[in-house]
Amino acid sequence: MTQQLLITFFFVLVGIAVIFGLDLGASDRIAGGIITLAIWCAALLMHRSLLKQRALAGEQAVGALSLIGRYQALAVWQVDGHGQVNAVYGCETAGDGISRALLLGRDIGSLMARNPSLAALVQRVRSGLPSVGEAEINGVLYRHRMTPQAQEGEHFGFTCISEDLSQVRGEAETARLWNALQEHTSDAVLVLDRQRVVVAVNAAFTTITGYSQKDAIGQRDNLLLSKPPGENYYQRVFDQLQDQDSWHGETMLRHRSGHLCDVRLVVCKVKDNAGQTANYIVTFADLSQTKKIHDELRHLATHDNLTDLPNRRLFLDRLDQGLRRARREQRQLTIFFIDLDDFKGINDDFGHHVGDEILRQAGSRLLGAVRDSDTVARLAGDEFTVIADSPHEEAAAIQSKIAACLSDPFDVGDRRIKVLASVGAATYPDDGENIESLMQCADQSMYETKARRKGATAATPNKFQPYSEGLYFPSELRLAIRRDQLKLVYQPQIDLHNGGLMGVEALLRWDHHCRGSINPADFIGLAEDAGITDTIGAWTLEQVAKQLKAWRRWRMPIQQVAINIAISQIKDPRYPQTVVDVMARHGIPVDAIMLEVDEEIYLRSPGLCRIFFDRARQLGLRLCIDQFGVHAGEYAYIGNIPVDAVKINQRLLSNQIAARNDPRFIPALVALCKVAGKAVIAVGVESSTAESELILAGCQLAQGFLYSRPLSAESMRTFRIEPAQPNAHGRREITGIA
Repeated sequence: MTQQLLITFFFVLVGIAVIFGLDLGASDRIAGGIITLAIWCAALLMHRSLLKQRALAGEQAVGALSLIGRYQALAVWQVDGHGQVNAVYGCETAGDGISRALLLGRDIGSLMARNPSLAALVQRVRSGLPSVGEAEINGVLYRHRMTPQAQEGEHFGFTCISEDLSQVRGEAETARLWNALQEHTSDAVLVLDRQRVVVAVNAAFTTITGYSQKDAIGQRDNLLLSKPPGENYYQRVFDQLQDQDSWHGETMLRHRSGHLCDVRLVVCKVKDNAGQTANYIVTFADLSQTKKIHDELRHLATHDNLTDLPNRRLFLDRLDQGLRRARREQRQLTIFFIDLDDFKGINDDFGHHVGDEILRQAGSRLLGAVRDSDTVARLAGDEFTVIADSPHEEAAAIQSKIAACLSDPFDVGDRRIKVLASVGAATYPDDGENIESLMQCADQSMYETKARRKGATAATPNKFQPYSEGLYFPSELRLAIRRDQLKLVYQPQIDLHNGGLMGVEALLRWDHHCRGSINPADFIGLAEDAGITDTIGAWTLEQVAKQLKAWRRWRMPIQQVAINIAISQIKDPRYPQTVVDVMARHGIPVDAIMLEVDEEIYLRSPGLCRIFFDRARQLGLRLCIDQFGVHAGEYAYIGNIPVDAVKINQRLLSNQIAARNDPRFIPALVALCKVAGKAVIAVGVESSTAESELILAGCQLAQGFLYSRPLSAESMRTFRIEPAQPNAHGRREITGIA
């Protein structure tokens, strides 16, 4: 300002000198000219200095604006009175939002188009009034402060300072979300200052510790993070934070009421710009409920849900530990197998709820009969076990004590029910040195006890003998599954019209290590009682699917495989879908499987079977009634159930139904089935005469010893029917049987 005044003064002097110098003499004019020239030069130098200072100030202002814009998200831009943007400062971005490339030299009208918020602000400032408001430019929201300048052209020019609000709003949104997270998270959160004084807590902290926010804020952390008695635990945690940024682990906190609770604790430190610790963030989650749930799940996985005794898994684990300990300490260990005799009859006579109560009481009695250090477990069904750290000479006394505790009648409601128990024992290392041999020996010993009670001849101890027919135990069957003792054989089904192989029936066999091949009729009831029919059924489906796939690869003419199913599979609503899924996994169409339901099962549970039939038919499965005509007093019911076929067992009919003596009986029965739309399969065909009668009666398929006994899957590859005459035994000759 001073320089401007001096320049003005010098120019005034020059003007005066010129005016008054007009009348001067020649010498005076020369002196005056020199003085005037000097004044002009001084004024010019001062003017140039002023311009240079102004340029430097302008550059500094532009630099300052650029620096501010880089760190404060500000942009300054100017618009002249003609609406052209002639300057943009402080914006270095090359992305969205304000930039020199976007605005410089651009007409303000193009920015106002389709941007009513910005247009309203610009119209106000161009009319000469300050304008403040929010509007987007190039996809970024700004707060604009527009100041009018001198009018040039038709409108006022203006200067606009634009503040990028995206970061501010983002930080506000982040803060809002963070606050919501702190308030609604189930984890407790504390914020401590550098002296570990509480400056903030969330609602979950109050829930877990019992301290309110008012109680906590301003307190030292050692009041709230109470240590377990006798430990300086949390001080060690914060000592470790001197060398690391965070710590986490499981520990205990003391609730305000005094009890300790398990928590998962995380502590981290927050540093300031100087790198010094400014705050600590402490979070912890209450693990008490989680640990309780885990304990309950672990208990459910290792204990029987009816008696709450250890189940098979826990029994085997404790037996393994007991054997290791006995082996290490060179002492003996005894296991006892207990089986309740004829328990299935109790369920049938009194109902399963009575049987369940007897099992619960039996478990309680066994617990009371042995020491606390012994293990009582329920394996399955009516089978119990006891593990005792006892020498061989004490085993007999313990065995008698166990039998005695189960000898008294069981009181269930108003009933007193007498149940006998068979107890077997095996001692390590005399009777076996591993789990399998000990369990097998204890199982054998239990059988001997049961056989003696029933008057059977007991086997020699520790030497396996053939078992009496009908005496099988769940433990044996479970071992059979694990040892691959189950197998499938297949009996061919012959098309009576052309004599060709049409299908097979899959028949289950149990290759017992002592008793040889056992038919399913002798053990399927045992599997039902023990709850392992599902396992056997799943195994059967897999084997059949694999074999069908192999036969189709060998181009064998086997169109269908019949599978017998048990009542537990009929009760299982998932079983039909399981069949479909297994077949699909092996690429076998579902109509290649025929599920056979025994007539006796249907007559006992017609409603249940109808539901099963409907579900199976919807999935495309084929169905058959086995043993048709054996158990029913009348046969017309077959027309009302959705099955595809029936099986007539000719041998059973001839032995048990007097009407079989009438030669019209079989043709009438077949005709009834055909009218009902069912295919007829004759079972047990052993002679050509019987075959001829069945053909005349209209049977479509037949199976029996006339064609073949059940064959292994490999033998089926070479199976052929020879069109020869029956042999001396009345059976058709077959070839290729292994």
